[in-house]
Parts: sequence; C-alpha cells; structure tokens
Amino acid sequence: MGTRAHVIVVARTPSIAELLATSAVARLRELEAKWSRFLPHSELSRLNARAGDTVRVSRDVELLIERSVEAWHRTDGRFDPTVLSALVAAGYDDDFRNVAARLDSAAAAATTATDATAAPGCANICIGPDGVTLPLGTAIDPGGIGKGLAADLTIDLVMTGGATGACVNVGGDLRVAGTAATGRPWSVAVEHPLTPARIIADVDLHDGALVSTWRTRRVWGTPEDRRHHLIDPATGASAWNGLAGVTVTAPEGWWAEALATAIFLAGPNDAPALARRHGAGAILVRDDASLLGIGALRDAVGRAVKAGR
Repeated sequence: MGTRAHVIVVARTPSIAELLATSAVARLRELEAKWSRFLPHSELSRLNARAGDTVRVSRDVELLIERSVEAWHRTDGRFDPTVLSALVAAGYDDDFRNVAARLDSAAAAATTATDATAAPGCANICIGPDGVTLPLGTAIDPGGIGKGLAADLTIDLVMTGGATGACVNVGGDLRVAGTAATGRPWSVAVEHPLTPARIIADVDLHDGALVSTWRTRRVWGTPEDRRHHLIDPATGASAWNGLAGVTVTAPEGWWAEALATAIFLAGPNDAPALARRHGAGAILVRDDASLLGIGALRDAVGRAVKAGR
C-alpha cells in the first residue's frame, strides 16, 4: 500500500504476543498483495483493468469495495475512491518514493501536465453474487481507506486470537483495541503537519481509530506547480483550500480515513459542520498553522496549547 506499518500486541505471555504479532504482519502482507494499486497482479489492479466486466474477487477485496462505496454515499461524494485516474494524471502512478524523485523537476512536470477531470463517482459500481462490476472509465484507488480497513481487519485478527490489547498503525491510519501494556488506554501524540516536531494533541484512545490526513506528506512537482495526493473529486486536481491537515477519531479505521479525507476536502469553512454532523472528534490545521479542535478532540488541543507544545 506504499507505506510502512507498525504493530503492537499485548497478551498474557510474551510468546502469545509474538505469535499474534507475526500473524498480524502476515495478514497485512496478504492484504497488500490483494489490494495494492502499486502491484500489477493484485486483485484490485486486475479489477481496475477489467472495468466493464463482472469480476470475481476475494471477500477481502469485496469488503474494500463495499466500504469504499458506503463511504462515498455517507459523505455525499466528498470521499471518492474513483479518483485514481486523476491521481495518475497528476503523476502519482507509482510508489511515492519513486514519484517524488521523478517529478520534482520542471521537465518532468511539463511531461505529466494534463487537464484535470472530475472523478466518475460510485453510483454505478455493482457488487453482486457474481462479483464486482466497475463501469467503463472507472478505477478504484484504495489509498487511505485501504490502510484504515487493513488496520481494522488486523486488529480483529489479533483480538480474536487472544490479545488483551493491540495497536495497528498503517501509514498514519491507527486502530487500537483493549489496553496498552501499562493497563491504560493507548496514548497517541498528534504531530503538526507543518511542523512535525510539534505535538498538537495527546489523545487517549480506547477501542477506536485515529487518522491524520495531511496535504504536506505526499507532495511533488515544481514550486510553480505543486501537487499532492488529496484530490478534489469535483475537479480532479489537488485541493488547495486553506487546510494543511486534518486528524479524526472514529470507531473504525476505514470510516475515520474516509471522514478525514471528506473533512479535509470540505475546507476550513465547511469542515466543522461536517465533523459535527457525523459526531467525529477532529482537529483542523489551517495553512497559517492555527488549530481548531472539534468534539472529542477539542480538549486535547486545548491541553497541548496550554502546555506550550
């Protein structure tokens, strides 16, 4: 999925914890092989290549598509997994470690410049007993929601296997369950997207997810033509709307990821209402570095500010 993952497992004995952690890593690698868009032979890549056909897929891939379509509906299209063509047109067609080195030059940017077009949306994606059908011209980017869902499925695996607590972090999409090794809730430090060394909140997380979406993490292109991975589905272009990043808490990772993307794309004026509408805790970081805490995360931001962090 083009990122790193970290797994922490707490269990009654070290041997059980080690066994469950090994199983968790294997599960993440299995999901990577099934739904990474960077692997040409993954199930997701084959599904995208056969748009217009009904394709039989594994239950994991079917669940990924189900959650993606559900998130599209629940956010009124602000989260849109069909932005893959726009991402590729902008130059994000490979693991990001390769993209940035290739496109941070004027010549490269000129050769990849294309007219941005709106994403097709999920209205005509069909999930049925015979498989999944993507309309012609539609391709799925599992991106963030895939990372969040992978964290959810991995947490389910280790907790069902006997863990007393677990934390799975897939590229910043973090899902926890049970208690940390201290016997207390998991404590998560949230960094500032413009100044990563600065902590803007310390969050005590019980069973649930915390996701941060930053426009500063995956950025490429020349100073005159900067692009990032957060694509506005209405335009097909990178969204420059006054927000540098968003952090969201929700019960599950896939939904926290979808909400974080939707809230970011809503922009600083509409984002607070969207977060409150879905009952999400959120932190908005504006381009001027100022912060706004919403719901369950409002007090966490206030404590960090008072502490001078």
